[in-house]
Amino acid sequence: MPEDLKQYLEKHNFSKQLKNLKKKLQNKTVIIYGTGKLFQTIIENYDLTGLNIIGVTDKKYIIEDQGKFDFGYKIIPYSNLYNQKADYILLAVKEYCSVQTYCKQYFDSNKIIPLVKHSIFSILSKGTKQTICKKNNTIVLIKRNGKKIYNPKIKNLTVSFRGCNNYIEIHEPFIIYVKMKISCSGNSSIKIEANNKYSECNIYIGNHNTLAIGKNTTIGGAEFVLYSGQGTKITVGDDCMISTNVQIRTSDGHSLYDTNSRKLINPNTDIIINNHVWIGTRSLLLKGTVLPPNSVVGAMSLVNKTFEEPNSLIAGIPAKIIKRNINWSRQYPPETCSIS
Repeated sequence: MPEDLKQYLEKHNFSKQLKNLKKKLQNKTVIIYGTGKLFQTIIENYDLTGLNIIGVTDKKYIIEDQGKFDFGYKIIPYSNLYNQKADYILLAVKEYCSVQTYCKQYFDSNKIIPLVKHSIFSILSKGTKQTICKKNNTIVLIKRNGKKIYNPKIKNLTVSFRGCNNYIEIHEPFIIYVKMKISCSGNSSIKIEANNKYSECNIYIGNHNTLAIGKNTTIGGAEFVLYSGQGTKITVGDDCMISTNVQIRTSDGHSLYDTNSRKLINPNTDIIINNHVWIGTRSLLLKGTVLPPNSVVGAMSLVNKTFEEPNSLIAGIPAKIIKRNINWSRQYPPETCSIS
């Protein structure tokens, strides 16, 4: 196990913390959440006798693990946590802010205890506070003259940070006519270029994900979802027009896997919307979508693959190219489209 974790636990007198925890939880049943490097280091160097551990859970455990054991403890599949009757749940993870939020669905807040509470581990939990926190999260408004305004107040914008080390960069001019909500987990990045105009927009971005929106883009009412999974990106090019009730998401939200190999068969995938793309109302763009320049997505379409031909009209469920050699303009159509 990593020597730095072992040294960290020794430096912060984890033995004493563990002793106090055993005393507090005497005759109480507990579940350990997290069986990664931190828990492995604890198991190898400390005696957990005295904690009435009835099972361990982690995202890596699936329903087929029901009834099996790991580290000598009964495995509780992650998806079955809601069905447990333990008195307490101990979080054996370093970045436990998002885990706390998940566990609060099934346990009272005072029944969720980080197994390691000190220094960086304790600081990480502060990210669950749903406010703009300049210390661990950054919002910067880039003025027209290049001046940077940190932690700005932007009309009709609400930001919730549920984790740490998030970065949001917005360039002026930037207008929100009705409302815009941004919810970030941790280590995520959002960049919105200049001359964007939004009516309504919701952004849900999870750990280690990225959203980039180009210049001169307008949104009537859209929802960007990068919440499930990590490392995905949505890129929206310049001069795009996104209509109302449009949803754009880089994952299916839940896992689909092979029961024999345990391999994931619905991985998260980036979405790319190139320059000058018009997306019609109530369209759904799923993971792996790539839209070519100067294209149009018809209303109520479901797009879930890569399209390479520019100047295409794309529509349907699932979407396909229904017309080529087209382009679009923000201007209202005249009575006749003929050009003399």
